[in-house]
Amino acid sequence: MLRIGTMIVALLACCAAVASAQIRADRVRVATNIMLGMVEHKTMPVYPDEAMKKGIQGDVIFKIDVDETGKITSNVPGAGDPLLIAAAQDALQTFTFHPYLLNGTPVKVETQLGFHFSTEKTADGVSGHVECMTSLPKRP
Repeated sequence: MLRIGTMIVALLACCAAVASAQIRADRVRVATNIMLGMVEHKTMPVYPDEAMKKGIQGDVIFKIDVDETGKITSNVPGAGDPLLIAAAQDALQTFTFHPYLLNGTPVKVETQLGFHFSTEKTADGVSGHVECMTSLPKRP
């Protein structure tokens, strides 16, 4: 009797794992460099004047979700200075992607995007430069 009970518990656990995997199957994780190749439209962040004057520079990294149509549905900053994050979030609102296809069907995507903000001194003062990061640190 105990053996049948153990088998039922194991079967239920297996079914729960399969159901959980199916729930996650509607969203796939895609590498940053692949998503950058799928950009349909983007506007790069404008370097904030205040950040340039203060010499603030560095990387801003976001976890983003993209729906089946290629529109960003959420962006969560993972790292970066608040001034640079705000500028990058404004720019992310303009990003659209070609839909990501899995077996010919558009699916939701989870990925990361990052921007590198840097400054340099010029004869006229300070100049800011922003570029998309093609490789980002690994995440869990």
